[in-house]
Amino acid sequence: MIRLALLSCWNPYHTRSFVRDLVEFPEARLVAVWDDDHERGTAHAAEFGLPFEPNLTALLDRADIDGVIIDSSPAQAASLIELAAQAGKHALADQTLAMTLREAEQVASHIRRANIRFAVDMSLKRWPVNLAAANAARSGALGEVTCMRVRNAHHSAIAATTSFASRFLDAPYGVFSDLGAHGLYLTHDILGRPDAVTAVVSRFTGHSAEDNAVCVLEYANGTIAICETSYVAGQSPFAIELYGTEGSFLGGGANGIHRKLLQPSDAVVRAYGMEKQAELARDASEMPDAAEPSTLSKWLEAIELAKKRKESNGSSAPNNELPAEWNARLDDAIALAELLEALYLSAETGRKVYLRDFE
Repeated sequence: MIRLALLSCWNPYHTRSFVRDLVEFPEARLVAVWDDDHERGTAHAAEFGLPFEPNLTALLDRADIDGVIIDSSPAQAASLIELAAQAGKHALADQTLAMTLREAEQVASHIRRANIRFAVDMSLKRWPVNLAAANAARSGALGEVTCMRVRNAHHSAIAATTSFASRFLDAPYGVFSDLGAHGLYLTHDILGRPDAVTAVVSRFTGHSAEDNAVCVLEYANGTIAICETSYVAGQSPFAIELYGTEGSFLGGGANGIHRKLLQPSDAVVRAYGMEKQAELARDASEMPDAAEPSTLSKWLEAIELAKKRKESNGSSAPNNELPAEWNARLDDAIALAELLEALYLSAETGRKVYLRDFE
């Protein structure tokens, strides 16, 4: 049995999603909840039928806990992941590893040194429409991609009835680090690391954190990517668009309903080519029927394998002996931290930021 603790319930939508998803894995179960906001943590622990532990050190010292799921604010994620690694606990983080490149690399060093199984849940990579977009780009059907656009937005900050907490709008980091992070890692997955970024943000609701934002990413070969995100967009459908030298891919959500996992039935896909238009359209419309295995399932599998190896050999496999996928996951998390740091610097200074400045 894999025994897990939940560290922070910052985003109730994601917290409940993790708890709900764990029901599908009889080999794992949550045994405790911690939150720096004791009132919030106690309430969620009661909702999930779990004990609340107010002392984080005591929780991480427990020998019966194998790993932790971290659903904290973006500003707190790095410190919690580092503490989990120092305690030898496997860790699954929600979206972000850190908010700066230096911080991300520091945490990554702790992860590697502790030889824990670590993953960041980048859930939109598993959406069938995004898998189809990546397939279209990598197959060469579009030629060379010259422009990419991703939009991920909802209206929780302005909805008449909403459970959207004010802490999301009064935090140091706003929508870029939440909904906007999805567009950034999707863009990085397809186009790689940009040369420079420019960010524009607004505060439509008047709070301290940005709630409406867009960024432009520039690449060495001339490709441009646009990522849009917002907390103040009513019924805004998800969109992912790729424009290439030989064709275009347009995909997205049909109904404007925000979900953690977009279903094939919610999505629309269109593709356009030149003389290959019919073939391209047919290929692009054949989205996967189901999403790839979740990060949670792969993480639990890795923990189980590590436990079995430790029981038989006395130690788990070092991270450099794991499949390349696991090191790639950590590299992706570091890349996202670098992008977020550059975007917030651009938003603060009002200028273009070159990523080479962080090297």
